[in-house]
Amino acid sequence: MTRLKKDLKLILAAAILLPAAVAAADEAQLIAVLKSEASLKEKADACRELAHVATKNAVPALAAMLGDEKLSHMARYALEPIPDPSVDEALRDALGKVKGRPLVGVIGSLGVRRDAKAVPALAKLLADADADVAQAAARALGSIGTSDAAKALEGALPNAPDAHRVAFCEGLFRCAEALAAGGNAAKAQAVYDGLRALPQAPQQVRVGALRGAVLLRGKQGIPLLVEALRSADYVLFAAAARVSMEMPGAEVTAALAGELPKLPPDRQILVIKTLGHRGDASAGPALAPLAAQGPDAVRLAAIRNLTHLGYAPALPMLAELSLSGEGELASVARECLGGFPGQDADATIAAMLSHKDAKVRSLAVEMIGQRKAGKAAAHLLKAAADEEESVRLAALRALRDQAGQADLPALLAILVKARSAAEMQAAENALGALVARQSGPAQGQVVILKALYGDLPAGTSADVTAKVAAMVKDGSMAIEASNGNFGDPVPNIVKKLRVDYSVNGVVVSKTVAENESLALTAISTPPAIVEAICASMAGAPSEAKCALLRTLRSAGGPKALETVQAAMSESDARVKDAAMRALCDWPTPDALPAVGRLLGSPPNRTIKVLALRGFVRLVPQESAPDAKKLKSLQEAMSLADRDEEKRLVLSALGNIPTAEALALVVAQLDSATLREEACSAAVAIAEKIGAGHAPEVVAAMTRVAKTTADKKLAARAEAIARNAKK
Repeated sequence: MTRLKKDLKLILAAAILLPAAVAAADEAQLIAVLKSEASLKEKADACRELAHVATKNAVPALAAMLGDEKLSHMARYALEPIPDPSVDEALRDALGKVKGRPLVGVIGSLGVRRDAKAVPALAKLLADADADVAQAAARALGSIGTSDAAKALEGALPNAPDAHRVAFCEGLFRCAEALAAGGNAAKAQAVYDGLRALPQAPQQVRVGALRGAVLLRGKQGIPLLVEALRSADYVLFAAAARVSMEMPGAEVTAALAGELPKLPPDRQILVIKTLGHRGDASAGPALAPLAAQGPDAVRLAAIRNLTHLGYAPALPMLAELSLSGEGELASVARECLGGFPGQDADATIAAMLSHKDAKVRSLAVEMIGQRKAGKAAAHLLKAAADEEESVRLAALRALRDQAGQADLPALLAILVKARSAAEMQAAENALGALVARQSGPAQGQVVILKALYGDLPAGTSADVTAKVAAMVKDGSMAIEASNGNFGDPVPNIVKKLRVDYSVNGVVVSKTVAENESLALTAISTPPAIVEAICASMAGAPSEAKCALLRTLRSAGGPKALETVQAAMSESDARVKDAAMRALCDWPTPDALPAVGRLLGSPPNRTIKVLALRGFVRLVPQESAPDAKKLKSLQEAMSLADRDEEKRLVLSALGNIPTAEALALVVAQLDSATLREEACSAAVAIAEKIGAGHAPEVVAAMTRVAKTTADKKLAARAEAIARNAKK
C-alpha cells in the first residue's frame, strides 16, 4: 500500500469517528478524499459524512461525481442538504451532461430541492425517449409544485404515452397539493378538474381527482359529491362515499340522505354505513323507512346504523321487529334494542312492560336484563309480579344478575309467595346469586382466638395470641411470620405461624411458613342480609322455608347456623330434612358440634351418610388439638359402613400429623378396597412426623412401599424411610 493511500485511510477514519461539530472543521479533508485515488467505499463514506457537515465549498467536488454510475447517488446524498444555490446550479448543469440512471437521480434531486428554475429543463425531459427519465421529470415537477410546473405537466399529458400517464398524473397531484398548501386554491382546483376530465383515466386517478376536487371546495364541493353518487361508475360512487366521511357538516349528511331513496340496494347499503360512520343523528329520518321495509340486507344495515346513531324514534319499530320479524332480522333488531344508547331507550323498553301482549312484556324483561340500566332491578321486580308466569320467570332470571341488597325484601317476598315450583326455583336462584354477589372478604371484624409461632404442628412453640391481636387492633390484616415480630422460640428451626380467628362469627384457621404473610380474611355475608333471610322463615310455606334454608347454608355465619338448627325441630318433614341437609353441608367448622350430634343420632340412613361426610370434612378445619381431631375421626371411622365414607376418613387422617393417626391409617393397609387410600394417607402423615417418630415411620413406609400399586407413591415411601433411618 502506498504512503498516499495510508494517509487517505487515516484521514477518512478520523473524519468518520469525529463528532459532527469536529467533522465540520475537517470538510477540506473529506473533499480531499473525493479528489484522491481513494477506494469506492472510502469516497462513499466521505459523502455520507459530508451530508452532515458540507458547505458550498464541497459542491464542485461532489458535482464532479454526478455522472459516476457508482457514486452519483452518494454525491447527491451529500448535495441535497447543502443550503446554497450553487447546488441547484450544479444539478441543473448536470441535466445536459449525465445520462441513464445518474440522470434520473439528478432529476429526483431537483425535485427534492424544489428548484423552480429547473422547470423549463425538466419540462423538455417529459418527452425524453427514456421512460425512466420522462417519468422522473414528471414526479420532480410535481414536487416543485409551482404553477409553471403544473402547466408543463398539463401540456404534456394529452400526448403522453400510456406507460407515462400514471407518473404524469402523479406529478399533477403533487402540484395540486403544493398549490393548495401555498394558497393557490384556484389553480389547484383547475388541476383536479383537469384530471377528472381526463379520458380513460386509471381508477386511482379518477378517485384521487374527485377527492381533491371535492375536499378543496368544501361545502361548494357537495354538488360534485352528489354527481359522483349518481354516477354509473361504481368506482366513483364508492369514492364519493369515502370522501364524504372526511367532510363535516349537516349539509353533507343531508346530501347523502337525499340520494338514498334513488339508489339500488347495494349502493343503499354503502351509503347507510357511511351515514352511520359519520355519526350524525339527522340521518335518522332517512334510515328509518329503509329499516321498516325492503330487502333484508338493506333493512339490517339500516337497523344497525340507526342504533349506532342513537335515533330514538326508531325504538318502537325495533321493538316491533324484535317480535314480528323472522330469522336474522328479528335477532338483529333484538340485539340492537338491547344495546341502543341513551335514556330514551330505557324508557321505551320499560314502557313495554305494560303492553297487553305477554310476549312483548317478556321481550322487555330480556332487554332490561341486557341493558343493566340504573333502574333495571326496579323494573324487573315489577315484572316479577306479572300475571303471566312466563314474564315472571324471565324477570327472575334477569334478577340473578341485577338484584342488589336494597332489592332483598322484595325478592324474599316473591320467593315466599311463589305461585309454582318453577317460580320458587327461579326466586331461590336469584336470592342465592344476590347472596354470593354481596358476600366477599370480610375485614375489620376479626377476632383472634389463638396464635402460635414455632416448630408446628407438634414441636416447641410460643403463644403469640396477644401479640397478633394487638397487631390487628393497630390495623394490620396481614401478619408476617418472623422472628422480628415474635422472637425466636426454636433457634435453627424453620418455624410456622398458625392463627385461629373468626370473621363475623365464621371461624377460620390458617398456617404459613416463616417469612411468609398470613392474610386475616374470610368470605362473609353482610349480617343484614342474613337477618332478613332468617326473619322470612316465620310464616313462610314449607317449600319456601326449604329454599331459605338452602340459601342460609350458602350465606353462613352464626345467625344462619342458629336458624338452620332451629328448623331441624320443625314438624314439617320436608323442612326438617332440608335443615339437616343444610347442616351436613355447612362450609365452616362452627357447625361441627351440631353435625356430630346428628351423626350420633341420625333419623335415617341418608342423613347418616350426609352427616358423616360433613363431619369428616369439617374436623380438619376445626381449631382443636390434633389428639381431639384424631379421636373425632376414629369415631367417624367406627360409624362408617361403606368404603366410600371410610376413604373420606382416611383422606382426612392424612392431615393429622401424629404417630397415632399413622397407626390408625396403617391398620387399613390390609383392606383390598381401602389399600391405596390408606397408603396415600400414611405417606402424607409420615412426611410431617418423620424426624420425631423414626421407628414408626420406617415400619409404616416399608409396608406402604410393598403394598401400593402406585410406583411413584412407593418411591416416596422408600425415600421417607431412608431419611427417617438417618
